[in-house]
Order: sequence, then C-alpha cells, then structure tokens
Amino acid sequence: MKWLFIIHLCLVAAIYGCRDAKPVMIQEFIPGTYIRFSSHEFGKEYDTLAITLLNATANEYNITRRWRYERTDLPSNYQLIITAGIYYPKDNILEDMESGDLLTFDPNQNCLFIGTLKYQKL
Repeated sequence: MKWLFIIHLCLVAAIYGCRDAKPVMIQEFIPGTYIRFSSHEFGKEYDTLAITLLNATANEYNITRRWRYERTDLPSNYQLIITAGIYYPKDNILEDMESGDLLTFDPNQNCLFIGTLKYQKL
C-alpha cells in the first residue's frame, strides 16, 4: 500500500513538472505594439516596437523599431530598424539577433523590458 502511494505521488509530480503553461502564455502575449516615451531638458524621445510572429515552429519574430528624438534646439532624429528575434521558451526571453538585446515580457503589467527600459503594450 505504501509503495502504491509513493508511485502515485511520483506520477503526479512528473505530470505537473512537465506542464509548460507559462511560456505558452508569454508566446501568445508577445505579438503586438509597445511604446515608450521619455522627456528631459534636452528633448523628447518616442520609441515604438512592433513585434510580429514570423515562424511559429522556429520561435522567430520580426521586430520593427521606430525611434524619434526631438531635440529642443536641433532638428529631430529618426530611425527605423527592422530585425529578427528568436524566442527561448526555457528562459522566457526574446533575443534581438542584430543587437543582442534581450527582451523580457510581463503579461501581468502588460509590458516588456529591454534591460531597464520599460515599454507599454497597446
């Protein structure tokens, strides 16, 4: 009887240990548009990330970054950067393959982080 209980307990622990619900939730959260705004004495910065799924089986994403910096005394600077990213479900991160930046996602706060930079999802 005792062995049956131990086998049953190990079986239940193995089933719950194999569940992979959290990465699936994050992968469903990733596609979308994320924005960031900052303002200081020298100007204003507008930053937008658009992330779309390229290949679901390879966890590949397209990352389009539109960045604008409005200086107080000089003309504005604009940048458009289009790169690819690979999502690593084990670590729950999306790596930008060009810059090497690591993007982490927080579905509870509806945002993503690149280092300390926080982007809100629209």
